[in-house]
Amino acid sequence: MATKYLSRIAALAATLLAAAACIYPYEVDIQHNGELPLVIEGDIHVGGITTVRLSYVQPFNTSSADAKGAYGVGYIEGEDGTRIYQYDPYVQMPDFEIDGMDPIHYSIPSEVLTFHTEDLPTTQKYRLHLETFDLEKGSVSNTFESDWLSPAPAPTIDGLSYSYHPEFEELWIGLSMHTQGSHYFRWSFSETWEYHSDVNSNYEFVPADRAIRLYQGPSLYYCWKSRNSSQINIFSTANQTEDRFEELAFYTIPLSDKRLQILYRIDVQLEGMSENAYNYWYNMQQNSEGQGSIFSPTPSEMASNVHCISDPSVQVMGYLNAAVQAEARMYYDNAENDYYKPAPKLEMFEEKVDVNRPDSMLYWYYQGYLPYQALYETMAPEPSHYMWAIKYCVDCRQQGGTKTRPADWPNSHR
Repeated sequence: MATKYLSRIAALAATLLAAAACIYPYEVDIQHNGELPLVIEGDIHVGGITTVRLSYVQPFNTSSADAKGAYGVGYIEGEDGTRIYQYDPYVQMPDFEIDGMDPIHYSIPSEVLTFHTEDLPTTQKYRLHLETFDLEKGSVSNTFESDWLSPAPAPTIDGLSYSYHPEFEELWIGLSMHTQGSHYFRWSFSETWEYHSDVNSNYEFVPADRAIRLYQGPSLYYCWKSRNSSQINIFSTANQTEDRFEELAFYTIPLSDKRLQILYRIDVQLEGMSENAYNYWYNMQQNSEGQGSIFSPTPSEMASNVHCISDPSVQVMGYLNAAVQAEARMYYDNAENDYYKPAPKLEMFEEKVDVNRPDSMLYWYYQGYLPYQALYETMAPEPSHYMWAIKYCVDCRQQGGTKTRPADWPNSHR
């Protein structure tokens, strides 16, 4: 794997703008008939999967247990009359209408609506139609529609790259891209990595038998973990002579991070956006980071392009964009580069336990320890003791990963 080195870092650092997508840290006093504004997050991805998330703005004094969920059903509509209804794996859409009932009502109201928009053409405009439901009453609360949106053409991702920076103790990841006709962009990413626990164990303790045996299941040494970027990031080329970036440094990973321990993968999604959508998220970013002036609009004052058509006085937050996404993938293989620098290990909590003391083994098991190494007396055929360590050091799942290997995961070097 060729390693590319990043350039123009200092000049580009000021260009990167991160817009928080899910957190609205404001005290809101804009209830309408006792209902807080609906928040709509998502974009119409022509040529891909469209996902729309619904929620309500929550005041500061609302606990997560008391937060009200938003539930709805909907469809994506094209100017030619095409309708793509939300995908619901639990409901079989009938091939006929029931008393003229709109098929939208066959779906189960959900907080996350998914639409299969892979086959939509880019030659027309689209909009979202949404109905929110009051689950307690079992009825429609309000009906919403977005403005008609022209899909922004897909930018071209020329490549992803990484570079080693020991002076910062970081790995920098860069994006090279270009486009024609678009000046405003947003990207998100997901990452997956393979890692291992601190010690490798071939043993397991069976509490019912108070005995140690060779481990019967998959090794607890190797795990995989995935996560999505927690922010939506935006940038603009409006002040540049060309709509392109070369090795734009958009993400860094500490060299001591376990993501770099074995094999790391990042998947980047990049899309163009309208100037209005960019301005909405730019203002949201300024407010979220406390950088806005006293004249900056608050989120409740930012005009959404989604409107309540059943009651125009109902306020909506969020801004939809229609776009064709570009995607790119990159791997970092530590066997080829050896950039991973493990952090100094903390003292591992471990105990030496006699196999002839089953009650003692049971005690350490319930204290959160697992056996990992057999100890033998001189010439003895069977172990006399086992070393036990806190299970965080033995079981890789304790660090948040799973034993589920991604189906398309390459073979790592072991």
